[in-house]
Amino acid sequence: MKLAEELYVYPWTHTQANNCNAYLAGGAASMLIDPGHARLFQHVEMGLSRDQIKAMPRLVLLTHCHPDHLEAAIPLQRAGLKVAIHATEAAYLEGEGRQLAASLGLSMPEITFDIFLDEGELTLDGESFQVIHTPGHSPGHICLYWPRHKALIAGDLVFAQGVGRVDFPGGNAEQLKQSIMKVAALDLEWVLPGHGPVIKGSASIKKNFEFIQKMYFNQM
Repeated sequence: MKLAEELYVYPWTHTQANNCNAYLAGGAASMLIDPGHARLFQHVEMGLSRDQIKAMPRLVLLTHCHPDHLEAAIPLQRAGLKVAIHATEAAYLEGEGRQLAASLGLSMPEITFDIFLDEGELTLDGESFQVIHTPGHSPGHICLYWPRHKALIAGDLVFAQGVGRVDFPGGNAEQLKQSIMKVAALDLEWVLPGHGPVIKGSASIKKNFEFIQKMYFNQM
């Protein structure tokens, strides 16, 4: 579903299975963010078809390594796409992250990442994005900010009236709070979370951050 020029969302709305929202930064940049579970990736493929996106993106970017965000990256990599993740998150996956998958009854196939991200500018075919390291939900969690659209692809950092869990291995409540404060200072017109509805408009986004501060920060 098209949100803005070259920006698409493929939301997961089914309640009987857990999966994440996937996002496409289209055009020359051609980047898919958080493709979700491998067995459920068909809903992204159907969305791409409806939007008449005929060429698969060249890059898969992962906000973090939890299976509901990462799994589909593995067959996509086998099909020729490059996979990018924060270096801290790649290290986490080899320890606590893999233990988390096992505790959820999931088997995480081996994956070798092609690109290790760090905080700062990411340029793809002349299009500029900002990688923001936002630990808390997991140690190497990142958000992706697209200045052209004032859009924050937020992963599992922040949701509509909610925040990411910190009770998984590698979670840290104080880090999550600091990460939320960092992204709340951005000039935003879109917050695009890993689960739940998109938040549109600076006024709605400001109210959402105010709600989160009131409801959650005293608990962190």
